[in-house]
Amino acid sequence: MTDQHFYDNLFNLSLQYPSSVSDFLKKELKLGKKYVIIDVHTHNAQLSKLMSKHVHLICSLTSDPAYNEFLKIKFQKSPNFICLNSIPEVINIDDDSIDCICIDDTFTEFNTSKMSNEFERVLRLNSYVILLQNQFLKTLNSFSKDFQDFMDENNFNTIVKTIPAGAELKSFYKNGYQQQVFQSQKSFTLNELQQFFSTIQMARNFKVDEKSTKSLVDLFQQHQKNGQVILEYQTMLYYGLFNHSVPEISLRKSIFFHALRPFAFGFYVLVKGNIYFWRALYKLKEKIFGNKAT
Repeated sequence: MTDQHFYDNLFNLSLQYPSSVSDFLKKELKLGKKYVIIDVHTHNAQLSKLMSKHVHLICSLTSDPAYNEFLKIKFQKSPNFICLNSIPEVINIDDDSIDCICIDDTFTEFNTSKMSNEFERVLRLNSYVILLQNQFLKTLNSFSKDFQDFMDENNFNTIVKTIPAGAELKSFYKNGYQQQVFQSQKSFTLNELQQFFSTIQMARNFKVDEKSTKSLVDLFQQHQKNGQVILEYQTMLYYGLFNHSVPEISLRKSIFFHALRPFAFGFYVLVKGNIYFWRALYKLKEKIFGNKAT
């Protein structure tokens, strides 16, 4: 498989993030036209494809210079898309210039402490860092379950690292994090499935094995309907705030207005009393002068 073929497969056959992820980012996290987002990955531009039309600017950050050039061509008609050949531990971007950072399972390949420090440097106050990872669903009596078992039998369970949702994430998200799960599916023809699997093998530097290739064909024939199989998966999304801060001026204002509250109430009573006094005096005047006129 040539590099061009490999990159085309990555771009077209990789599991996409479902539209429900985009809806969540736009509606719940308010990522819109004013936002500048970094999409951190190695060989995965699915988030850039999903969000490029919805934000002010999206910057694809990949450590593979050849894939970086490939993406420049793919997104050349998108004026709000730029590429950066770098790693998440050292981002060549100015301080306090980014509104949000999204990162896929590349997260497991770098030092989380160094990434955290670098993210804090480039992010503005109260900015989200979002982790995304697609995971196969093991639904009973389905192609998805058998495909996952097939992957495990071929030792892919040892080379596809899962983002750890435990102490490591708690350490990374100093201000806490939340989790969302989005389910989706993707259909494959036999040729697409073979290309999908070969691409995974090449991405992970895994040797192609003729036995596993034949087993994949048998698996397809066992589950195919109308020449296609359905792979079910879920997108795990973790998110939390970096550079979380309550501006000092707001705290001072809050204390100031709390201190003024008793005086404000006294002033309110004084004004009300004054209104009632003049109203009573006016009615008395009307009554006296009215009686004299008659």
